[in-house]
Amino acid sequence: MAPESRLQRALRFLTSMLTGGAATLVDFGVLTSLVELLHVSPTRANIPSLLAGATIQFVGNRHMVFKAGHLAVRPQLLGFIVVEIGTFALNAVSFHLLVKLTGVPYPIARLLCSFAVFATFSYPLWKRVFAENPTERG
Repeated sequence: MAPESRLQRALRFLTSMLTGGAATLVDFGVLTSLVELLHVSPTRANIPSLLAGATIQFVGNRHMVFKAGHLAVRPQLLGFIVVEIGTFALNAVSFHLLVKLTGVPYPIARLLCSFAVFATFSYPLWKRVFAENPTERG
């Protein structure tokens, strides 16, 4: 397989950002609904909202970003779950600390934390999880 051009890499990252945007909208919608409509505390509402966003991320990454839907789903799902455990922990801890220690409003905290974790942790590891060539995984 030929190496990707800069344009291809940029388009893939942009598609991942759009997928992440959709996942963030779902995450944010669940978070806001739980807090505002059901009066759940922001730190408790954080967990189900992250799970909803993770579901969107897996489907979007598998089919749209990395076009890996033709590959076996089990290894991808297992790898994704491992990455998401780290993502979940980083999002949960960073959100909790930002909200509790700084007083940043929870919607802004969610957006800041989610993007930082996405760009520095999740996306780089997803490239390996959804790689077609097993040698690209590690």
